[in-house]
Amino acid sequence: MLQKVKEYLITTFIYAGITKDEYDSIRSAREEKNKGILLVTSSLGSVIFFVLFIISILEDSYERNMFLYAALFICELGVLLSAWRFLKKKPDLITPITYLSIFAIFAYAIILGTFNSPNITSTTFCVFLIAIPMIIIDRPWRLITFNAIQVVIFCICSNYVKDWSVASVDILNAVSFYFLGVVLNTYMIKTKAKELTLRRYIEHDRDTDPLTLLYNKAAVNREISKHIGDGGTGVLMFIDLDNFKKINDTYGHAFGDDVLHEFGDCIRRIFRHTDILGRFGGDEFLVFLPHPIENDVVSTRAQELLDLMQENIKIEDESIDFHASIGIAKCPEDATTYEAVMEKADQALYYSKRYGKNMYMYYDELPEEYLNSLETK
Repeated sequence: MLQKVKEYLITTFIYAGITKDEYDSIRSAREEKNKGILLVTSSLGSVIFFVLFIISILEDSYERNMFLYAALFICELGVLLSAWRFLKKKPDLITPITYLSIFAIFAYAIILGTFNSPNITSTTFCVFLIAIPMIIIDRPWRLITFNAIQVVIFCICSNYVKDWSVASVDILNAVSFYFLGVVLNTYMIKTKAKELTLRRYIEHDRDTDPLTLLYNKAAVNREISKHIGDGGTGVLMFIDLDNFKKINDTYGHAFGDDVLHEFGDCIRRIFRHTDILGRFGGDEFLVFLPHPIENDVVSTRAQELLDLMQENIKIEDESIDFHASIGIAKCPEDATTYEAVMEKADQALYYSKRYGKNMYMYYDELPEEYLNSLETK
């Protein structure tokens, strides 16, 4: 019984009602959602606090909050600029900065409901306590802790500023709305997490090559194009299985499918889960290693793939010289667009197939006379 309660609490408050693997798998989707939320809240916050700052200059009744509005405007504007310029490269910061943006809004509600209204009970803070946290997707326990901090700050300020007869009502309301928020916010996060998980399963089926369990052609093209189009760098490997047609002709297509499945498994074992791995079509594969990588690391991975292939895929007919050839091109050193990098990798692949096979070749190491011969064709 206790074990089941423990598992329920962990699943609900740490992994938002889904499994750990599912929660980890929707990380990028969560970050993308939170980034959109961050852009909206920081944009609205910047506009609202700027308008209030201008009003505080013009109206005497708002003058005492001039510095508060200025500070909150600067905070929200800074968050907005960070979301636009920096968060694409550092997605891990999206959720913490979203909390910062929400904290600025809570700070305004706390000051408005206590120092600016010492004689009446606060309603804005309680409404914010329910509504604002619903917009973020994160581990429920972190959101619950974040809300608890706001409640403690509000209660301390209310008790310090207001008469106890008013402050006691504020404290009771804040605590009541906090626990109501715990229930509603946890439910909303669980619902959103399950929706993202379901969407991921649908997208996974759409993007996965059923034979190799790698990205299919459309998906691998999209993912690499997106990475390079967003200004990303990396290394592209274009891989072709040598003499695969002979295997199909000799052993049949069912055996050929088994070979493709085994080779897909080899690729997954050699490369990282953060690399873009796909079957381009037939017996051709693409591997894209994001971000700058040293040549010796790339060469090691390429050779490990060739060696693992020879170790795991056995062909009884020794007259069939079965292995793989790899062409390698780098972005932006060799080209700056996906199409151009693909063309360079294809040229390097053609060279490795023509002049040796069972090898890898970098585009920038191709002989000049070979490149000249390609231009004349």
